[in-house]
Amino acid sequence: MRNRQLSVSALVRYLKGKLDQDPLIQRVIVAGEISNFTAHRSGHWYFTLKDEKSRISCVMFASNAARCKFIPKEGDSVLVQANTSIFEASGQLQLYVTAMKPTGLGDLYLKYEELKRRLHEEGLFDPARKKPLPQYPMRIVVITGKNTAARQDVVTTLARRWSIAQVSEIPVLVQGEGAAAQICAALRQADTLGFDVMILARGGGSIEDLWSFNEECVARTMAGLQTPVICGVGHEVDVTIADLVADRRAPTPTGAAEMATPQLAEVQSHCLRQRQQLIYLMNQKLRQQRQRYQQQVESRIFQDPMSLLQPLQMRLDYDSSRLQNTTQRIRGQRARLDQLSAVLLNQTSRQVHLQQQRLGQLRLNLNHHEKQQLMLRQQQLKEKIRLLDAYSPLKILGRGYGLIAQNGHLVRSIQEVNVNEELRIRLHDGQIQALVKEKEEQA
Repeated sequence: MRNRQLSVSALVRYLKGKLDQDPLIQRVIVAGEISNFTAHRSGHWYFTLKDEKSRISCVMFASNAARCKFIPKEGDSVLVQANTSIFEASGQLQLYVTAMKPTGLGDLYLKYEELKRRLHEEGLFDPARKKPLPQYPMRIVVITGKNTAARQDVVTTLARRWSIAQVSEIPVLVQGEGAAAQICAALRQADTLGFDVMILARGGGSIEDLWSFNEECVARTMAGLQTPVICGVGHEVDVTIADLVADRRAPTPTGAAEMATPQLAEVQSHCLRQRQQLIYLMNQKLRQQRQRYQQQVESRIFQDPMSLLQPLQMRLDYDSSRLQNTTQRIRGQRARLDQLSAVLLNQTSRQVHLQQQRLGQLRLNLNHHEKQQLMLRQQQLKEKIRLLDAYSPLKILGRGYGLIAQNGHLVRSIQEVNVNEELRIRLHDGQIQALVKEKEEQA
């Protein structure tokens, strides 16, 4: 059997023709999840449609995209109507989508949103817990894939911007099985080595490619670090859980390196300006001090120091004389005070003696007067008792009289009682209960 020789383009064109003419794969309805979505400035949409086992590249031209009622995003589950063909330039099988409608979110995207919500409620995204970045980091560690474009971008940018820093690297897997565990271990290791700042970096990719940075263990490890972390994962449109937990999020790995470091040339320029300013201020201060020194040298005090001491000596002599005079006056006043104290003590003793004698006499007079007053009061009391006894109703009752009472009231008239009423009669030696038998009025 003789084989026919074909060019690549001829083979691709042949296959494309076969696919374009097969009715089974034209205007098919395909269900899948959006990944790697890109809206080109031309209006065309480029994305991958995938399920748990396979994926296929898709393009939706601007005319069809304009009729779509929504803009798909990473993780959306959709139904697409498409024609199956081959893109000749790359020989890649792809779907040419003519219509699309959403059917819900993909499993990975739902998992991402649930973890994002839960960590947000716990406060792991709170700006208040994020650590400030050092202004001039001298020890920087880069955690990224080995021999990757992201690693090259970060290292090159650090060397260009801040070459005086010591840059260390911890290579890790950045996607696939075991990547999240390696990233966590590298973060914990770097946190114990005294670095000023960490850079966690990776290039762009689909949500599946970046999923290691959406793992909960990575988020919680980053939240517990003492060293500030800058996360530069994917492109600007890619936002992972690690980006939200990190102390700073950079749009790209290069952006993370730029965020971590100042521009050495700018710092040097700033230092030069500060040095010049410092020299200017020092020279200005030196001129002022020289002027002040010259003024002191030319001053009268510096030329003739005794001119400063002589007024002070004169003042000292004057104060010494005043002190001596004051001392003499104090001595005279003290002698006068001692003399007056002696006289006052003598006079006080005499006055105390005289007052004591007078006080004794007053006591005698008071006692005599009290006795006289007491005797007079006793006599007056006896007279009053005698008169009281003489005028006492009880004394009158002793002469045969009585007091008549009815219901506790004295009876003064015959009109106040009635026949058969009881009366109480008070005599000098007791009481009588009486009954009125008859009333007889005096004419």
